[in-house]
Amino acid sequence: MINLHRLITKLFPDRRPDWEQKREREFILAANSLKTLSVTDRGGMSIDPEELREQIVAAREQLKHLVHNPGTHSGPCQSVAAVEVAQEADPSAEGLQDCIEVVAWRRLPSGAAVRYVCLQSTHTGRYSVAMASLFAGAIESLPTWVDGNTNRQVANALQGSELHWYATVGEAMDAWDVAL
Repeated sequence: MINLHRLITKLFPDRRPDWEQKREREFILAANSLKTLSVTDRGGMSIDPEELREQIVAAREQLKHLVHNPGTHSGPCQSVAAVEVAQEADPSAEGLQDCIEVVAWRRLPSGAAVRYVCLQSTHTGRYSVAMASLFAGAIESLPTWVDGNTNRQVANALQGSELHWYATVGEAMDAWDVAL
């Protein structure tokens, strides 16, 4: 039987990535470590739910240091909360922080498309729309002037204090549309 397995392995090597093979081996070891696991001849499996519950509770206890309790504020959470409080007091204060550019598109019922260039604060994770462009008709690709114009408009929005910050990209896009 071992020789047959070696022959099959040589003829049909496993071409999956190493990480996937490792993950499969770990799963097999975890399944084999279950004491009450039984497999039927038709491929069905059963396990005692109590054993599974015990393992889940033990894993939770072992990894609870990775979970942040929402009721407590410690470490980085305090700085995020402080930035959010400062941003509520002075909405333009968030614009002074580092941001990531996020591009989102929305299809309008008329068939036109709107391209929103949003900024996401790296400190609070909140979003603001810096500019939007409407593309109507049969435009197949973006004109070459869009990127240069976008950069200038985003830079102007960052320098100004007219940015309003929202929890999600969708909220920021909706607020931009309402303001028009």
